[in-house]
Amino acid sequence: MLDAVENTSVLTNNLINDILDQMDSTLNYGKSKIRWYTKEFNEAIFSLPYIKPKIIGKVLDRSSRTTLTRLMEELVATRILTPKKDGSEVYFLNDDLIRILAG
Repeated sequence: MLDAVENTSVLTNNLINDILDQMDSTLNYGKSKIRWYTKEFNEAIFSLPYIKPKIIGKVLDRSSRTTLTRLMEELVATRILTPKKDGSEVYFLNDDLIRILAG
């Protein structure tokens, strides 16, 4: 039983370290490519494997649909996020986080 607990804790620790390393890499890359890219925004896109423009608007304190569309286009152009359409709903995937979580 203790071996299982130890193995699980080691795997979890490695997963957390991989996510933190990717967050740092994405933050540095995002800051170098997008002038408004912040640590708070980076943390938001790593809080879930996907994010909706509405959440981005809250983080950046922006509510204009036009502005949010432009910001999302920048994130997609720099390959930080990938758009995914589900019916009429569009959300954006953090492929790096998904890759890490999928193992």
